Amino acid sequence: MKLLIPSLVALLSLSSLAAEPIRLGVMETAFGQRCMVESIALTKEAGFAGVQLHTGKLEKDGTLTISNKDLQKQFLSAAQEHEVEIISLCAGSMNRLVIWKEGKDRENGLTIMKESIEACEALGCKILLYPFFGPSNFQDDDAKLAGVAEFTKEILPIAEKHGVTLGIESPITYQRVNELFARLGNPPNLKMYYDTGNMMRAGEDVYATIKALGEGAICELHLKPEGNIHFGKGKTDLPKLAQALDTVGYDQWMLFEARGGVVNGDPALAIANREGMERLVKLRKQKAD
Repeated sequence: MKLLIPSLVALLSLSSLAAEPIRLGVMETAFGQRCMVESIALTKEAGFAGVQLHTGKLEKDGTLTISNKDLQKQFLSAAQEHEVEIISLCAGSMNRLVIWKEGKDRENGLTIMKESIEACEALGCKILLYPFFGPSNFQDDDAKLAGVAEFTKEILPIAEKHGVTLGIESPITYQRVNELFARLGNPPNLKMYYDTGNMMRAGEDVYATIKALGEGAICELHLKPEGNIHFGKGKTDLPKLAQALDTVGYDQWMLFEARGGVVNGDPALAIANREGMERLVKLRKQKAD
C-alpha cells in the first residue's frame, strides 16, 4: 500500500507528457466543491482533461484537509480511473488570513502553505496558487507588501525543496506584484498566476499586461468570465486574448474558474463555459489536441 501514491503519480505524469500543449482544465470550485474527490468525476463529465483542487481548510486537529494521506490516495485513484490530470492546487483559505504581520493568522498561513506544497508533490503537480484577495492584499499598503515579502521568503525554500512553483493570483496590478518579486530577488519558483476576469474587474488592460509580463512570467492561467457568467460572451475579446497569449508563447493549461451561477455538484456551468474556451484555443496559433 505504501507504493500506491508514487506509482499513480508516475502513471499520471507519463500521461501528461504524452498530451499536447494548451490543454483545458477546470477549477473544482466551478462545481461548488472544495477538496472533494467527486470533483475528479465531475471534471471528466464536463469534458475537461484536468482539474485544479482546493486544498481545503485547517481541520480541528490543526492539519490541512488535503494533507490527509487517505484522501490523497482517493484523489489519485479517482484521477487514474477517470483519466483526469490533477493540474495544480489552490491554497484558497489563505484569502482569510492576515499574513503580513505576526500573529495566529501568520502561523496558520505558514501551516497551510507548507502542507499545500507537500500535497502538490504527493499528488504529482508542480503549481500552487497563492492568493491575495483578503486582508493581506498589498496593492496600496507598503507595510503589507513588506510583510508579505517576509512571509513569502519563509515558504519559498519549502516550495523549492518540493519542486513547486508558487503562483500569485490577486486583483493587484502586475507592477505591484513585480515589486514583490524584486524584493525577493525574482526567484524562479515565484510567478504570476494570471486570472483574466479578476484583472478586467480591477481595471487592468489584460491584453497589454500579458504582453508586458513576457514569456515565462505566467505559470498558469484562469479564464474567468467578466460581464457574463459564460466565458467569451461578456467583456473578454477572444481574438485579442489569443494574440496576447501567442505573443508570449503561453502553452500551459488554461483553466475555467466560475464568476457566478455555480450549482453544487453540477457540471452544467463548466460544460457551457468550455465552448468559449475552445473558441479561444481555435484562435491560437498553437492548437490543443
